[in-house]
Amino acid sequence: MFLGKVVGTVWSTKKTPDLEGVRFLVVHPFDLDKEPTKSVIVVADRLGAGPGETVMCAFGKAARTAIGNQDMSIEAAVVGIVDRVDLTDSNSEELREAAHRLSSDNGQK
Repeated sequence: MFLGKVVGTVWSTKKTPDLEGVRFLVVHPFDLDKEPTKSVIVVADRLGAGPGETVMCAFGKAARTAIGNQDMSIEAAVVGIVDRVDLTDSNSEELREAAHRLSSDNGQK
């Protein structure tokens, strides 16, 4: 899973039948320092997240489970709208660097 900020909406009038009625958002993931990463991800959303909101998203099977259809043609989905993120100051620099490395590829290696 990853955390990100909703930065836009994707509109598509032509899509595969299994995607009819599914809303898509553009999400900009961020790292432990709440700094945006270099990439953005298009995610399916059934929770009604809006621009500027922080969301928790999942990839793969977890995303399709959240949407409710394992056969759906999606790779990522909103699984929660975040109210607050608390990080302790005791997070080590090593942990932060590891998070930066992971967030640079959004866990896709």
